[in-house]
Amino acid sequence: MASQADVLLRCLQEAAKAAKPALERCIDHAVAALQVAETQSLKISERDDLALAWRELLRHRDGWCAQYPGALLAAFSQPAKPAAQPVAARTPVPALAGADMFSLVDDTQVEEGIESSRLLQQVSPLVEQVLAELDGLMSSAQGLVNVRAQANPVRPEVYAQTLRTLLLGAPVAPAISALWIKHLGEPLGRELKRIYERLINVLELAKVQAASYRVLQTPASAGKKPGSAAAGTPAGDKPGAGPGAQGGPVGIGYASDEPFTRVPSHYADLSNYEVKDALFQDFLFRGGSNADHGLAPAYYATIEEELIALKGTPDSAQAALQAEPGPADTGTTGDDDRSYRGTRSDPRRPALPAQDADEGPDSPSRIVDVLSQLSSQVWGVYGRARERALVRTQLRKDATRVGQVLGMEVVKKLVNQVAQDPRLLVPVREAIVALEPSLLRLAMVDSRFFSEESHPGRRLMERVAQRSFKYNDEHNPAFDVFFHSLTEAFNGLNALEIEDARPFGAALAELQALWDEQDQHERDLRGNMRQTMQLAEERQAQADQIALDMSLRADLDHVPGVVLDFLFGPWALVMAHARLTDTARQIDPQGYGSLVTDLLWSVKREATLKRPGKLIAMIPGLLGKLHAGLASLGLDPGETEAFFDAMERLHRPVLKLRRVRSRRDAVESDNAPLEVALAETDLSDLSDLLPATPEQRKAKAAGQPWLAPQELDQAGFEDTLPSGPAALSATPEDDTPVHAVPDSGADDTPTAADGDDGRQPEDILMGLREGSWVDLYSRRHWLRAQLIWASTRGTLFMFVSHGGQPHSMTKRSCERLIRDRLLRPVQTHGVVAHALDHLVKEATPVDPQGRAA
Repeated sequence: MASQADVLLRCLQEAAKAAKPALERCIDHAVAALQVAETQSLKISERDDLALAWRELLRHRDGWCAQYPGALLAAFSQPAKPAAQPVAARTPVPALAGADMFSLVDDTQVEEGIESSRLLQQVSPLVEQVLAELDGLMSSAQGLVNVRAQANPVRPEVYAQTLRTLLLGAPVAPAISALWIKHLGEPLGRELKRIYERLINVLELAKVQAASYRVLQTPASAGKKPGSAAAGTPAGDKPGAGPGAQGGPVGIGYASDEPFTRVPSHYADLSNYEVKDALFQDFLFRGGSNADHGLAPAYYATIEEELIALKGTPDSAQAALQAEPGPADTGTTGDDDRSYRGTRSDPRRPALPAQDADEGPDSPSRIVDVLSQLSSQVWGVYGRARERALVRTQLRKDATRVGQVLGMEVVKKLVNQVAQDPRLLVPVREAIVALEPSLLRLAMVDSRFFSEESHPGRRLMERVAQRSFKYNDEHNPAFDVFFHSLTEAFNGLNALEIEDARPFGAALAELQALWDEQDQHERDLRGNMRQTMQLAEERQAQADQIALDMSLRADLDHVPGVVLDFLFGPWALVMAHARLTDTARQIDPQGYGSLVTDLLWSVKREATLKRPGKLIAMIPGLLGKLHAGLASLGLDPGETEAFFDAMERLHRPVLKLRRVRSRRDAVESDNAPLEVALAETDLSDLSDLLPATPEQRKAKAAGQPWLAPQELDQAGFEDTLPSGPAALSATPEDDTPVHAVPDSGADDTPTAADGDDGRQPEDILMGLREGSWVDLYSRRHWLRAQLIWASTRGTLFMFVSHGGQPHSMTKRSCERLIRDRLLRPVQTHGVVAHALDHLVKEATPVDPQGRAA
């Protein structure tokens, strides 16, 4: 077996080796983000800075990525700075240090420190959870008995400072460096999380045991004064738990280089521990150094009393749980078998999206938590809060280890937190509450399943929540289908004796297979629509390049502007479309490119009058190919009517010349006297067909992809026209008159989208990614729609609502809808992760000044 020193060296080498591809991905992400920001900026100076920032990043990319691993290895070998005093957790990143802290440091060092701090502020939240586990393993690998976060050689500060040192080597202005820091922080955090997870795997495979808090045997707190540092604070005064308890068991205290602020002293009160207690923190953050310890007799005595009291509670009473009472329950009581759905004062009105139901006067929010009574028709016996409490208390009585009790406590709090997530429809929140018995049984055999994102139990909760974001109305028939399958799966799990996680995996697999089958038709529609939009975007990109190439031709002299407009616009699209759809991969499909030379010659009056025979022979084939090319594109004939009218007028002198020759019986068409032809030809109607100006001879890229009429219909552009302005919290009545959305500059239009965070519409729009859900008001109904495609330039967006109905909009239309609260993003970040984050915040110790320790 390798020594710990060898394992540590391997970890450092692995961390440095992984840094090169990680930095490559970070820079690629930052470059893409800077390019998007450049296209969206309205200020010339800002665009210039953004462009310079991403170009300089690309220029230094290879050099930095090659230097980063070596620089990190050198930084890893530097001894950690000793801490001035023990801390309870990793020292938080300061927002900005005061000037007095830098009184003996030059300005350059101050700037470096501030920039590093800014970078670390972005990285730290993304790695916080996985870093806590890595700190314990790395401390152990270094031979430390207790966890010392600052001794971890691969801590985020090292990565951030090393990267900042590389960035300082580039001769750029501070504003450019600040842009780099701003756009590199988030991807660096994600990459560090991956590296840390890999290091944890290496250490665990090497059988390294995480350093932990020292367990000290202390006498029971009977006779101790409240606040005694050795014994801690009792959790309560229940039988067998308080100072007067006889024969109290030996408790557990903690001592370490980084101690907790509170320590438990009694096993008997384990079931009633507050989240912030040290025992719970140790379990939540590090897995519990004493998770395998047994439970004291006083604990069982307390649980037995609770169980007896609970069994004596009548069914009609709300279950008494071992926690502080939650918010007042607004559900039904007892065996009320009414529908799980709420009531609506006006059934004519469409349902409001779940996120904003609490804003609407017609859809009052219903509080759901572990105390709530649910419908017995839907959930059977576990619809009653008392029955769920009985399962919870009985399992606590059956527990034999501390970890089992704490695991069930986490499950109860986790379920309670998810049940209060306002993003979820009420029936979905109630379903999570109904699943609690199965989750508690799972915690008995796997007490920390909630900490593994890939665990079937956690994945089932998360996938159900994510699937529910597809719906914004619990009264929708489609939601009924989803909810029916959900109740069958959850009730089936509640009926099982859980011995491992396999039943949860099987239930999720069945639900996922059902959802995939239901979504197949919609996936096919989405694929076709996305393909249409991607073709349009690629076609436009190629057309812009073709137009640019044509603008550099040497034979554009004396060509009227209307002809160049046609060539740079519709005909460039025809050529691009032919290239994209040509399966034979010809250089000039259909000869549309070679036609340009003939077309340009045919509109030059002096040249055609000298050789009228050539033009007359050319016209039929030329016009035929022009019409065929435009027809292949699906272009509306009305869009090119002006061009063909100009062509007819430009060719008219030669056609008149032909009639002159006919009257004079000319033998050779080229022998007709030019002076005679010009004398008999009226050129006055060509006065407006002047040669193109220098500005007209410049090809300009289109602002957004061109779409044929049938493509517009397929993309759902017409459907996105709103029937009237409305705030999400006040859905318009069915008799609301149809009128246009107010102009964005109107006095009564808010300057921001009122999206709670006060962001501007363009910022909200650019924050959307493919797969993002939004609430969209269309045709007098609120629809839950998903973004499935956005153009590369961010000028076109396609959303799809239930049934595969497309809704495509320009950037300007989207921003107007956001401004008028007719399009609102739905926050769909991890539901379980969000709930756990809330528990973590509750568990974080707070000092007397209200600051996190």
